[in-house]
Amino acid sequence: MELKQNKELLEQLEQLNTLLGSWDEKSLEQAEHILKDARAMITVLNDHSLAELTSSEKVIIDQIVQKYNKLMSAFSAQKKQLSQKISQLSRPNSTIRTYLQQEQGASLIDVDF
Repeated sequence: MELKQNKELLEQLEQLNTLLGSWDEKSLEQAEHILKDARAMITVLNDHSLAELTSSEKVIIDQIVQKYNKLMSAFSAQKKQLSQKISQLSRPNSTIRTYLQQEQGASLIDVDF
């Protein structure tokens, strides 16, 4: 009976590994769907103890963790880019006000690095 459970666990881990590996590394929408599906699979796997895992299961889990981290780092990078864009849009328009207040023509150049 335990052998059957180990085989089922190994198959579930391989499915999760394949799911995480199916990301094309470009589409964040696809990554979001993959993570939602992976979360559902992980909740099923929560019943298993790490101490009971075989070496082949541990290898697959290491691969899963690497792929998961890759997805999460892509989301973090996208979040950082969006945060920078929002902060640029939220910047006060003091440069325009200063430009308009100049009496003798434009002496201010706004350079955004």
